[in-house]
Amino acid sequence: MAHQIYLVSLHASHCDSDAVRDELADVIHGVGGFVLMAAGSEALITAFDERHLPILERHEAVAFCGGLSLNPNGAAADKLRRLFAANVAAQLHTRDAAADEISPSARAAGPRHRPLVWHRPALHHPARATGVSVTTPSISQR
Repeated sequence: MAHQIYLVSLHASHCDSDAVRDELADVIHGVGGFVLMAAGSEALITAFDERHLPILERHEAVAFCGGLSLNPNGAAADKLRRLFAANVAAQLHTRDAAADEISPSARAAGPRHRPLVWHRPALHHPARATGVSVTTPSISQR
């Protein structure tokens, strides 16, 4: 099983719903994936096996789900990799702790990730920009 990084973008009508985002996180964790980062209220950066891509693409709240790659030489690539690794480690720790504490039937039904915290992005002056940019292919390029 090879995990790929995906940007999961939400329809505008679902952007302000914590319940929808938590549901998507549950779906991602249910297929053995990880939420690497919440990108504002509109998107998640995730990692999961590509064979599960149709599940996300068919979800009613998902506007777009497509592959994402980081420029390894980008100014913020190391910071993002460290953030992603910390989030995956926290999710694995939570899964392991839950497995130790609860029965197998309750384990299947319980949360498999740490609760997501959704932040509204602060407006930053361009001079203090981190150099992080996320690009995805347009529909016509797919």
